[in-house]
Amino acid sequence: MNTLNHFIISILLILFASQAFAVKPTITTIERSGNKTILITFDQPVKPHPLSDNLVGVKLYSDATYYLGTQHSGARYSTEYINPVNDYSQQMEITLGDDSFRMADASGKTSVTALLDNVYITNATNQYNLDSYIKNLVLAFSHDLTITSTNNLNANEGISLIHTLATTNTAATFSIIENTSNLFSLSGTNNAILAFNGTTTNYKTKKSYTVKVKATIGNGDNENTEQTITVTINNILTINNQTLSVNENASIDTNIGNPLVTTGTITAFAITAGNNDGFFKINTTTGQIQVAKLGLDYETKQNYTLTVKITGADAEDKTAEISINIINLKENTLTIGAKTLFVDENALVNTDVGNVNATGTITTYTITTGNNDGFFAINNTGQIQIAKLGLDHETKQVYILTIKITGTDAKDETAQITIRLNNLNDTTPANITLSKKNIVLGEPAGTVIGTLFATDPDDGDLIYTVNDTNNFEISDNKLKIKQVTTEIRTYPITITANDSLHTSEPQSFNITITATYIAAPVISQFSITQGENKGPLISKDGGEVTVSTSAGTGTYAWSSADFSNTSTNKTFVFNPQSVNVGTRTITLKVTAGDFSSERVLKLKLVDTYPNGRTDINGNGISDSKELRNSNNELLTTTNKKITSSGDTRILPSIMGEDSGQLTPDQLKQYRVANHLSDYTKDTLTTGDIYSYIVEGLSATGDFTQVTIELSTPIPANAVLRQYSLATGWRNFVVGNNNIQSKINASNVCTDTDGTWQTGLITGATCLKLTLKDGGENDADDNHANGVVESTISIATPVIVGGNDDSNDNGDSSSGGGCVYNPNAPARFDIVFILLMTLSAYYLIRRRRQFSH
Repeated sequence: MNTLNHFIISILLILFASQAFAVKPTITTIERSGNKTILITFDQPVKPHPLSDNLVGVKLYSDATYYLGTQHSGARYSTEYINPVNDYSQQMEITLGDDSFRMADASGKTSVTALLDNVYITNATNQYNLDSYIKNLVLAFSHDLTITSTNNLNANEGISLIHTLATTNTAATFSIIENTSNLFSLSGTNNAILAFNGTTTNYKTKKSYTVKVKATIGNGDNENTEQTITVTINNILTINNQTLSVNENASIDTNIGNPLVTTGTITAFAITAGNNDGFFKINTTTGQIQVAKLGLDYETKQNYTLTVKITGADAEDKTAEISINIINLKENTLTIGAKTLFVDENALVNTDVGNVNATGTITTYTITTGNNDGFFAINNTGQIQIAKLGLDHETKQVYILTIKITGTDAKDETAQITIRLNNLNDTTPANITLSKKNIVLGEPAGTVIGTLFATDPDDGDLIYTVNDTNNFEISDNKLKIKQVTTEIRTYPITITANDSLHTSEPQSFNITITATYIAAPVISQFSITQGENKGPLISKDGGEVTVSTSAGTGTYAWSSADFSNTSTNKTFVFNPQSVNVGTRTITLKVTAGDFSSERVLKLKLVDTYPNGRTDINGNGISDSKELRNSNNELLTTTNKKITSSGDTRILPSIMGEDSGQLTPDQLKQYRVANHLSDYTKDTLTTGDIYSYIVEGLSATGDFTQVTIELSTPIPANAVLRQYSLATGWRNFVVGNNNIQSKINASNVCTDTDGTWQTGLITGATCLKLTLKDGGENDADDNHANGVVESTISIATPVIVGGNDDSNDNGDSSSGGGCVYNPNAPARFDIVFILLMTLSAYYLIRRRRQFSH
């Protein structure tokens, strides 16, 4: 055979062999791989035939019983080629429906026949197979579940992390079964996202956290698995460059600033550079830098820069530069102390007021503040002197100067020097008034006709004198009849007032003896009893209540909107059993001749009288709170009280709780509990509210005085406010020297310490008010009945823009601008809110301008 023939034969043999030995792909095994999956293994690598839609028909049956599909029809399911290489795989998995194996598993059989249709595949040599396959399928399958994701995680302290859980079966669902730290949570599909909340973690406190998770695909033992996951906290060290300072000549072991600011768990601090002179050392545990030796001198070197290294377990070392500034000290020392000096009003120019208390080598004395009027000067010896005429106690009583002293190589020092003006008796009393000028025929000797008042800017005690000493006498400031009145007539008299140095001009009065009353009777005092209990606190279950009073001769008329009873006797009896709790009122009207007085009694009704409470004198204060006070003394706070005139009785208002001082909450609660309109908002009150009742005045329309020991000193620019349940807050009506205050160290306002001055004096702790029964400052609807009710507060004006059309404060003025705030410093938040609002408005305006 020639060569050509050999070549032709070889080619034919190769072609024959390739066709003879090429094998079409076929299925070797079918096995169940999961709850709803079938795994097919081929005899060679294959890929889907171009005609394939990756869907395979599946029927499961045994003999004539079909568990999936029917004899004539079957369902088609999606397929997935396992781990393909260059698109070819030797295994394919069919995913059935969720309950496709249900009937077969319930049959009790160990295997069934599986008919697979439309398995369209081709191999690498383009041999394809479009056949159907019938194979025996064992229902049991190996499905041990394993969590394949890592169980060791790391996180920086204070940082959270997210971890994705995975198992050998993608259908597995996760749950947390142990989470003692409560820092772990699950979310996402099948709860496969594990979150660790590390925001509060700290390496120093705890170095690792664990959680145990469970994965499940069923109820069998091999369908559940658990894994303990550990999160280890990293120790991250940080230290930034910092600047400290220390005085020159500092002693050894002086701390330089605070310990260095770092983060992380540090095992050691060390100075590694910049300390060649050895002036510094560092506490290796706390990071506190200290002076190591003497000799730090500003004139030699003003700054040192140290390199500090920090180390920690399981952490990278870190370094920072610490700059230490040396502070230059003044070598000389000056001192000056606060001091109070006194000088007479009207003092002449160059009058010495007094020297300041100062030490050291002083080069200058200067008045820096408090001398706006220019009344004072200070010379180079520290002597304060009068610089100009015009000091007047009635205009201003106290000047507070700031004195500054300076010296060579010394720190300037300042102190406050208080200068008080001595009030000289340089004015004469004037404007004598008499509250009442008549008396009924037959009144006994000693009966008070009226109360005398006069104005005296010098605030001294006044002595009154009457010219007719046969028929009249004056005791304190009370004009009295000296003998029994026997005839109707008029006595012309004159009265003078003396302040120990000056006597007023005589003031004429006509005192009339009348057959009947020509003034309203005084309803001096109510007596309230309920069983063994006394006072205005009564209970629904305590039985009948008896109210009695004495207002002299006249007719009595009792009435009440809360109780159906009426009475024309001196007593009023009722049973509160069916009345609602709260404040209840009774009105008494007493008529004498052509004149009448009316007084409203307020009672506090509760369900049951407090156990153990007693009120022997019936003044509305628990005996445990009385502290043996007199009838004309009312406790406000511990060791503080309000005192009325000696012949009167003072009681707490119905709004109080065993005290003459109210809080804003008590005021509000009273109005809410008694369904009253809210008139309190305009003061923004935070404290120091005093509320009281003075009864037993000598005559209707008379004057009385109260002295209040203040809980808080009077602030600068203060005003006095008064409160009424009907109208709310308004200004106290000022006039005729009816507001006085004083500063005294003892805080006992009735003693002789301190000098009473007209108006509200800054820093004063004592307040004296003169109140007229039925006057503008009498809060019982201005009734002239021998009783004065008053609720007052010391306040300072606070500017708060805006307008309040409701005008709840009861004033006639309108428009925005000014409200009154007792203890105004506690209301800084109002001004702050206003400033923030204005700032926000400005920013909005700016944004709109730039947006266009």
